[in-house]
Amino acid sequence: MALHENNRVFCEKTELFSDSFYGTITKIYEHSALVKVEPDQLSKKETDKIDSFGDLVVIRFKELQLVDAAGKPMDEPEDEEPLEAAE
Repeated sequence: MALHENNRVFCEKTELFSDSFYGTITKIYEHSALVKVEPDQLSKKETDKIDSFGDLVVIRFKELQLVDAAGKPMDEPEDEEPLEAAE
């Protein structure tokens, strides 16, 4: 998946959270992303799980959907430059 830092994303219910939420990617890992959950997206019970991390959660790429400012799904962004094979 071609997600990047500062992309707005939507996450359906996961094993950790019973509510879906919107957030912004703050860091990309190999198979997941660190997402800053938007304020008031999760119930108090759910936010207790992430308060110690400043509303940051690690979510697998397959659980994230790229969305625009209005929350509508977007196509994945194209990589700026195609990767070339190493010589």
